[in-house]
Amino acid sequence: MRRRFQTGHIFQRGKRRKVWVARYVEPRLEEGKLKHTLRSRVIGPAAEMTKSAARTVLEGWLRPLNEGQFVPMEVASFDQFYEKWERDLLPSYRASTRGFYQRTAQRWVRPYFEGWSMAQIRPDSVQQFINLFGGRYSRSVLKHVRATLGCLFATAVKWHFLKENPAEGMRLPEGKAVRRAVVLKPEDIARLLERLEEPYRAMVAIAAATGMRESEVLALQWDDFDPGARTVKVGRSVYRGVVGAVKTKESAREIPYCPAMADELVRLATSVRNGGEFLFRTAHGHLFAAQQVTAKVFRPLSRELGLPDFTWRSFRRSAESAMHNAGVPLKVQQQMLGHSNPNTTLLYAEADQQGKRDAVDELGRIIFPKFSQIAASIASKAVN
Repeated sequence: MRRRFQTGHIFQRGKRRKVWVARYVEPRLEEGKLKHTLRSRVIGPAAEMTKSAARTVLEGWLRPLNEGQFVPMEVASFDQFYEKWERDLLPSYRASTRGFYQRTAQRWVRPYFEGWSMAQIRPDSVQQFINLFGGRYSRSVLKHVRATLGCLFATAVKWHFLKENPAEGMRLPEGKAVRRAVVLKPEDIARLLERLEEPYRAMVAIAAATGMRESEVLALQWDDFDPGARTVKVGRSVYRGVVGAVKTKESAREIPYCPAMADELVRLATSVRNGGEFLFRTAHGHLFAAQQVTAKVFRPLSRELGLPDFTWRSFRRSAESAMHNAGVPLKVQQQMLGHSNPNTTLLYAEADQQGKRDAVDELGRIIFPKFSQIAASIASKAVN
């Protein structure tokens, strides 16, 4: 900004409760063009401060303007900014991330702030918006909305539509408990494999034996497998029929697989449902959609076998829980699942009953050492 020295003007306004008001010229941007507007801004109650004190406050406001440090904001409505954000920023994200932000914003954020000017959006108004979700939606939905608000308004600051991000420091209200994907027992997975036909049998076998994401399983090609080394390279994913990159750089990994899964691959390769280049293709030659497999295959089968409703994530959680309860090192678990953070890996694990029993017995020996010694003595005498 070019330095434009000004002293501004201070005057009183109001009848019963008088306030000091400052008036000065402030630059703004309209469609990228610099313009100036006469701004009036309340300093404070006249009964609590002198004109000299009000002048000091005004001088603090004017200092960035007079020293050429002021960054003018773009004057626009939320609708104008949103359309620019959707048009210019979202295409830079991978398809799944772009779809996540777009769906969340269009469903909840845009309808609420439609008709607002960007200058009206403040931290308190964003907090009031998120409070509307309290008790109505799960915690995961609240986090989705918070992530979208953060992306949206961080961009607004970067593009000079806002001076600060109004979503920073926002507190999430209490949400409904998240229903986690059910963890299947090994015998449950065996029952599924007995009832499933190709290619669904191979899908479940791969997901349960490796812990891959559904987007990674459905994007597998035969060239990804090394039968000699019994490893599979995970290097792509499919989202809404479009093949693209994996979720993160840690998701690009090489996973060993067991002999039983090798047999399942041979079974698929020699079946009529071999997809050719890709392992899995529909009868019409398209890649499978994970949600359709869940709705048309998994859900009916869970009811038929009397199992709790399971999803693709159930196989990922089941694989992680099995490794966790078997004592597999956490670093190995993390790399198998392709997580960036080991804490995320632990969120997928569910301790089995025997593991809990062993932990309780160990805790009892620590907390009640005398009782443990007496019990051990009694057991020794009973044996003798």
